[in-house]
Amino acid sequence: MLLLCVVSSFAEGDADSCVKRAKCGPNELDSRPAGRTSTRPAGQKSGPPPQAPAEHQPFFNRLYKAVAWKLVSAGGFGPNLDHFEILRSCVESCKQTLACVFVPLKDIAGLPAGRTQKEGHVCEIRCQTVYMGTGYGRDESASKAMASKEALKVFQGRKVTVKICRRRYKGKDVEDLVLLDEQPRSQGFPPALSYPFQDEQLEDASS
Repeated sequence: MLLLCVVSSFAEGDADSCVKRAKCGPNELDSRPAGRTSTRPAGQKSGPPPQAPAEHQPFFNRLYKAVAWKLVSAGGFGPNLDHFEILRSCVESCKQTLACVFVPLKDIAGLPAGRTQKEGHVCEIRCQTVYMGTGYGRDESASKAMASKEALKVFQGRKVTVKICRRRYKGKDVEDLVLLDEQPRSQGFPPALSYPFQDEQLEDASS
């Protein structure tokens, strides 16, 4: 699968020169959440604070219900849905917005030598700094649609859970906030295209 090939090869790339951040909602002012998660205790290691999953869980419980009703009204989850529109409208009904990050495929370092397809984009979707899904497409719109589809798949179970998980970002293992369902994962997460806690790492280093 091309997406797995692309995102697994992103781990060693330097995203700073090729990442494009986009606000996926018309009213979004900041992709970082308001609240205690933006403030770190003195001496706290980089990454999300331990209380972050519990702080984010109530919002995603509400979002789960909104998505469930939306999918029922749309006739169920399927390939012909506008997955991004469904996700965006549900998130906005919960008074939040989505944050998307786009990376042109040609700017991703470390793709296999035999990979001739260099067109397209990879998109990562987050909400309140929580990672929801990654997708590949021929352009930003298509990659966003695929990432939205992957994000909506998480809502097919009986519940969703916010957890701190290990991911790769710029060749290093980091702790990230991830939205999960109840299904066991046969493989790891795609490497992160963005890391919302990077600013906090820099703040820790300068303090």
